[in-house]
Amino acid sequence: MGMADLVLKSTAVFTGDGSQPFKGGVAIADGRILTCGDERHLAPFVGPSTDVRDYGDRLIMPGLIDSHTHFAQGAMTTDPDFCVNLIDCTSFEQCMERVVAFAAAHPDNEWILGVQVIQFQWEIPEMPTARMIDEYISDRPVFLQQVDMHTYSANTCAMERVGVTRETPDPSGGRILHDADGNPTGVFSNNAAVFFLSPVYNPPLDRARESFGKTVRRANSLGITSVGAVHPTFVSLDNPYEVFADMSRKGEFPLRVFTYTDLFDLETKTPDEVRAKYSFPGTTIEWRGFKEFVDGVCSDHTAWMLEPYANAPETCGEPAEKPERVRAGILKACELGYPVRIHAIGDHSIRFVLDCFEEAERLYGKKGLRHCIEHNETIQPEDLPRYARLGISPAMQPWHMLLDMADLAKDAAVGPERAALSWPLHSLLASGANVHLGSDFPVVGIEPMEEVYGAVYRMLEDGSNPDGWFPAERISMAEALRAYTYGSAYAMGLDDRLGTLAAGKTADVCVLDHNLFACSPSEVLATQASLTVLGGQVVFEA
Repeated sequence: MGMADLVLKSTAVFTGDGSQPFKGGVAIADGRILTCGDERHLAPFVGPSTDVRDYGDRLIMPGLIDSHTHFAQGAMTTDPDFCVNLIDCTSFEQCMERVVAFAAAHPDNEWILGVQVIQFQWEIPEMPTARMIDEYISDRPVFLQQVDMHTYSANTCAMERVGVTRETPDPSGGRILHDADGNPTGVFSNNAAVFFLSPVYNPPLDRARESFGKTVRRANSLGITSVGAVHPTFVSLDNPYEVFADMSRKGEFPLRVFTYTDLFDLETKTPDEVRAKYSFPGTTIEWRGFKEFVDGVCSDHTAWMLEPYANAPETCGEPAEKPERVRAGILKACELGYPVRIHAIGDHSIRFVLDCFEEAERLYGKKGLRHCIEHNETIQPEDLPRYARLGISPAMQPWHMLLDMADLAKDAAVGPERAALSWPLHSLLASGANVHLGSDFPVVGIEPMEEVYGAVYRMLEDGSNPDGWFPAERISMAEALRAYTYGSAYAMGLDDRLGTLAAGKTADVCVLDHNLFACSPSEVLATQASLTVLGGQVVFEA
């Protein structure tokens, strides 16, 4: 029996399953977990050269697994020299003052990019037109992204730069808004952002690598050891995962990335061709399956609902993609034996996607594929049990809920009855579904504790609604942490090697600087890592 290279001890060890932490530790050798338990379990593995570290009452747990990110774009949009963050601007004027200051400070930036606009905080809660932006900056291209990345604004210079005119047709799954005279207003929804994303997200490769490296270090400092990176990448590098893999080979990328690429690639390519493009053996980058969108978001009426919106009774929203195309893609992937993840927010979208997976099971049998539905923001009660029955893991991002909660955007959009069915974390868990948590970075930050806080407390950061928003859907701390570790690992088919502190599994471990089971909500939000271990190697130490 070999001795441990590293033993981590604490009065609070959470294995990724169970309901409470215990006093003990984890022993690690050759990149794997030898044992996790109390002192009796650890003692046989401690030799003269074992590095034994006692973390007092800090929480030892599996490395956090953020199951849903757009990591490449996230890295760029959190780099303050690449773009300006507008999330806290409460008026269009304040927003533009910040954009103007950013433009002045970055005269060499080809594009002026503003991210995370929450227009619902403004007096007129609409994304600005080109004419409005032109009054502040007209000689350089400006592109603004709404926080949910389903609505965008561009100034006239930006539209001219990419060649959008009154004759430009709407792309599939997107809309160019026009004024009464038929001219584009400068507001674009969903896939209509396609005109801008390539030129905007096209930094020189060394700048991109710099952004990626910064963001991996940030993730490690938060206890994150793995992320799911889901289509689309939202960047114009042909294959950012290749850049990640190259950095990984050089020891510059201590993070596991599990990728899910465009489902519609199956229309023109074989699975072997897709795998060949995204296969990087010997690195921490691994292709796992396919991903696609069905709809948008509720707050701007782009989510596909069964009944009309409460504050826009003329619409139920609409699919962002032709439903028949999505259905065909799901069926083909299932027939070939590949897992699929589908973005579905409205209750109509969710029912449609569940129907597609049910049809696939009827046609091809239960194959044990780890399918997921992403976001799951409004679920009709009769659809809840179908997740567990069909083996579909709901991916949830609770900070989205807090964004909508702040200005009651969800309540206003769907009305009180459907608001009560929103982000049903507890109901999904109670139904037997494998809930997994993530951030949807960069829609919000990559900070895992914001998501844990949202799931456990369902209250605003300032504590102004202490009773919580539909508090019956709160989940326990153990459930939230399990969903951020084992739940994510299971959803991505990695539970045989990641997600719990169990003998034989890969030693991805973090030590958090607070015991989350014994601290206040504000302390949960402030929690970061003291130590992060990836495959037995220390990759971050506070």
